[in-house]
Amino acid sequence: MFEAKFVSLGSYFRREEEGMGEMDFDDVVRRRRSIRRYRREPVPEDVVWRLLHNAHRAPTAGNKQPQEFVVVRDEGLKRRLAVAANDQSFVAEAPLVVVVCADAGRSAARYGRRGYEFYSVIDASCVCMILLLSVANEGLGACFVGAFDDAQVSRVLGLPEGVRPIGIFPIGYPAEEPVKRPHIPLEKVVHMDGW
Repeated sequence: MFEAKFVSLGSYFRREEEGMGEMDFDDVVRRRRSIRRYRREPVPEDVVWRLLHNAHRAPTAGNKQPQEFVVVRDEGLKRRLAVAANDQSFVAEAPLVVVVCADAGRSAARYGRRGYEFYSVIDASCVCMILLLSVANEGLGACFVGAFDDAQVSRVLGLPEGVRPIGIFPIGYPAEEPVKRPHIPLEKVVHMDGW
């Protein structure tokens, strides 16, 4: 299951050079919501590649780039991932699921145990956030699913040893518009030295 597939990115790069589909960053951040209901409409391949390309640009410790992406469209695999994600059925209902993984060995090669246990996870988490913002920028919806059985997800996807799943992202065109959830007021969580 875990194997490279070679594809043509020509149409993707043409679109990037033309600067199409860009939204104001503040709007993207405000627009992002956790979406758990999706229309059945498939996500076009060029959009999938833009999402992955953006997420792949995330900063990583020592530029070790531990991120790996597993793109799932197969209905059977999505159902098995939903079961592995504590039976969260909406995972299987999305037309597209992207699993962001961390190849901890790449980080460990430079940073040892800290790279394996910490940097690879933090780096993949940065990838996850950029993926979520890119999804919002495309007018799509997604939800970060972190509640899952690591070993079961690894078996479902056939991940090699040392590659661990960090987040499961069901992605699609939203079939819901969730209300904005309140945040703790910013002044209660910001601490400044002498400002």
